Amino acid sequence: MFGVIRALPRSAKRMPLNAKRGHNYYKGTGSGAMGRHTKRGGYVIDWSKVRTFVVPDLEGFKLGPYVSRKTNLERK
Repeated sequence: MFGVIRALPRSAKRMPLNAKRGHNYYKGTGSGAMGRHTKRGGYVIDWSKVRTFVVPDLEGFKLGPYVSRKTNLERK
């Protein structure tokens, strides 16, 4: 029983899991694939997986971006 208790602190490290700490671990960026690789080394884009950003029409929009009062407004 004491052998198990003695071994716990070594294996119960509270460190983030990254490529240096885990065996065969690759986190990636979470972006996902937007296509597939071909047999000849090319890449085919699947346009249904490509991200598109829909921007609303901002014509007549009264609010502006937040700018701090401490900002130097002089342009050089």
